[in-house]
Amino acid sequence: MATRISPGKVECLNPNTGGKINIDQSTYELFSKAIYHTLKTKGPLSFTEMVEGIRDCFKKQGTVFRGSVGWYAVTVKNDLESRKVIHTYMEKGKKLHQLSK
Repeated sequence: MATRISPGKVECLNPNTGGKINIDQSTYELFSKAIYHTLKTKGPLSFTEMVEGIRDCFKKQGTVFRGSVGWYAVTVKNDLESRKVIHTYMEKGKKLHQLSK
């Protein structure tokens, strides 16, 4: 899980830039669970496919999210990637994401 920095906030890491972004803990948990569920049930996915899976997951749960799903998805995905929960690789010119083994 991302590092807690203050009550209700977590610090997300970016493996590409080394930068850090603070987001609400509840939003982080919502997206990390949706990403994990999507990758576990659908296997390796492109980022676009993963975002579609997150939206489907929200729809099935009846979750209404008013922010940018794509922005939060990439932020949490980058944090999970930097913590080695997600593995990213290239296959046939396509960047894919899967859960680490």
